[in-house]
Amino acid sequence: MSDDRAMLLEFGFSEVRVEKALRATKNKGLQAALDWLDAHGSDAGIDDPIDETAGAAGEAAGEAAGEADGQVDGQVDGESATDDQAQSLVCSDCGKRFKNESLAQYHAAKSGHANFAQSTEAAPELTDEERKAKVEELQQRIHDKRERRAQEEKEEQRRNELLRRKAGQDSSEQKERLKEEQVRRELDNQRRLKQEDKLAAQRIKMQIEQDKRDRAARAAREKAERAGNGEAAPAAGAAAAEAEAPSMLQAGPPRVEASGSVARLQIRAMLKPGAAQQQQPLTHIFGADETLQDVREYIRRELPAVHRFKLSTAFPRKDFDAQHDAQTLRDLGLVPNAALILTPQ
Repeated sequence: MSDDRAMLLEFGFSEVRVEKALRATKNKGLQAALDWLDAHGSDAGIDDPIDETAGAAGEAAGEAAGEADGQVDGQVDGESATDDQAQSLVCSDCGKRFKNESLAQYHAAKSGHANFAQSTEAAPELTDEERKAKVEELQQRIHDKRERRAQEEKEEQRRNELLRRKAGQDSSEQKERLKEEQVRRELDNQRRLKQEDKLAAQRIKMQIEQDKRDRAARAAREKAERAGNGEAAPAAGAAAAEAEAPSMLQAGPPRVEASGSVARLQIRAMLKPGAAQQQQPLTHIFGADETLQDVREYIRRELPAVHRFKLSTAFPRKDFDAQHDAQTLRDLGLVPNAALILTPQ
């Protein structure tokens, strides 16, 4: 509000008019005060002093008239005193003259000048043309300031819109990256499972080939022993048969012709690496109508150290759980022969 008052005083309006304009517009700003002064500049009594109190009306009128006209009172008894009284303030830095201290302070705040001196010479009053030019200049300044503010707000809105779009684009790119990463992990997992199945199949195949070689070597040794010993005594033959009996489990039962009534199963235990002793595969012939539960009981008898386990086939890949225990080997597709993988749990 003090800036508005100083600006209006600098434009040459009297303090009475400035005070009336600010009061009438309830200090709503410089433009509102200028509009009021323009509308009421020709009103009767516009320059009459503001009646603050009834007793001070005459004194206020005299002071207002003295400031508005810039003339010294013509009374003889006070002439010498008025000659020495300061009528204005002069800026020593630029030489500009001001009617009162408020205008000088406003000038100092805007220009940075700090050197002022009192003067007995009154500040010149503005003519109507000068005052009108000052008002137009001020209105242009206000208009330019509003234009700059509108442009700044428009630029700020544009920057905010760019930031919003960039944030949306970054979010979309992040979602796309997450989606691609998920697809990549799924493909890697599929490749890993496929490789594990391939390695498991290779291990089973190698073990089957090793079993074949072991059986062939054992059969060759037995044949050589029989050829070297000739016709052995019946008692010796019986003793040899009894000695070989424990190894029949490892050698497997005699080969039978594949038919729909039996299931020849080879069961390989996948023990953990570093086990003290690797278990040889179990081979047993079951009836085609026996259940998977019968196979589990057989395994528990042969491998008492393995308490919990699961069974599966590699080709095709299939896991057997408790819901398959009541099904027959025929229903499970394990006839006439199949290879089962035993995995301890």
